[in-house]
Amino acid sequence: MKIEFMQNREILLWGIALATPFFVFFGWLSDQFGRKWIMLTGMLLGVVFYRPIFSTFLKDADAKVWMGKLEEQHPNKKLSFADRDFLLKNDTVKTNDGTILFIRQVKSIYTYGGNQFAKTFTDTTQVKADYMLKIISTQVSAPVYSDKILSTALKWKFIFLVWVMIFFVTMVYGPVAAFLVELFPTKIRYTSMSLPYHIGNGVFGGLVPFIATLLSTTFTSDPLVGLWYPIGVAALCFVIGTLYLTNKVDKNIHD
Repeated sequence: MKIEFMQNREILLWGIALATPFFVFFGWLSDQFGRKWIMLTGMLLGVVFYRPIFSTFLKDADAKVWMGKLEEQHPNKKLSFADRDFLLKNDTVKTNDGTILFIRQVKSIYTYGGNQFAKTFTDTTQVKADYMLKIISTQVSAPVYSDKILSTALKWKFIFLVWVMIFFVTMVYGPVAAFLVELFPTKIRYTSMSLPYHIGNGVFGGLVPFIATLLSTTFTSDPLVGLWYPIGVAALCFVIGTLYLTNKVDKNIHD
């Protein structure tokens, strides 16, 4: 989404800070009512809501939409309606075929609805290197939108959405430590718990960046296609957990 670094960090820190106490809360709640359904509910909520949440991120922070609204308000394309314009590059390059390239890169800052963003584009003009300097071609690159600074309302909306996602995580990770300890008797507990735990985190979790990137580069029409891997794993865990896990609370962990 290319949100400005400091605001991006602020959104993440607030979301994490506000959601962290729920690790303790759901650990305590699972002591009272059992671990199974709290964890499975967290998985199911993630399966259902993660794509809509990320779709909201993309939709609300889409600078192309903001730019379109601004262009509607300023139909005279010949006049710049940017807050500020910066000339980042202004180069002249002579090529071997006897032409000259004039390369200009411009970065403009815009404001729409309390949101600020930057638009950067490069135009390249190719001219014949004679006394007439006849223009052969002109190319303008696709604009790149970056340095988005969200309005206060949108920033807190994003903080809430980050909080919601971490809230789902706390429903699983709050009870899971006690759940794993209670799952196996003491004689085989370390081996029995360690093997599936590290397979789950190392193999399934460790492959998330690789598989998500592979999906997004293979199926380029859907920017959120990479989410299907963690969603699919969570859905599989939900089905298996519903069928095979028990909801008991084993108070005596020394059995």
